[in-house]
Amino acid sequence: MSTAPCFRGGCIPGAAKMYRELCVLIGAGILTIGILLLVLGLVGASIEVYVQLQSAIVQQLVQQQLAAIREQLPAIIRPGEEPSSMESGPPFDSMDIFTSLIGTVIGSPLWLTLTLGGVVLIYLGLFVTHRQVSRR
Repeated sequence: MSTAPCFRGGCIPGAAKMYRELCVLIGAGILTIGILLLVLGLVGASIEVYVQLQSAIVQQLVQQQLAAIREQLPAIIRPGEEPSSMESGPPFDSMDIFTSLIGTVIGSPLWLTLTLGGVVLIYLGLFVTHRQVSRR
């Protein structure tokens, strides 16, 4: 009696090994797609955060330029109130940027779906691959 699995009345030697290898290949494909979706979601949200930060930085630079121009005006033309002094350092630290990124991922259905879908597919791909490898 043969130990090879039988399909439709005929036995195919090595079919079980081919099935396991195919499952590992499918698991690796699912894992790869999950990684791509995760990266796409995070990069898309990062671009949104970058655009938001860039507009805030441009606004701050314009305000600094206006303050410098006001200082150069003669005393007669100057407005009554003194402009507030601006910081010359970076307007945002890394924690602000990270918090903004998380807020953008959670706040946008597109980036949230891509990111969570990627994480789920990564776990599914690892599960399928690990399950088939451990059966060997």
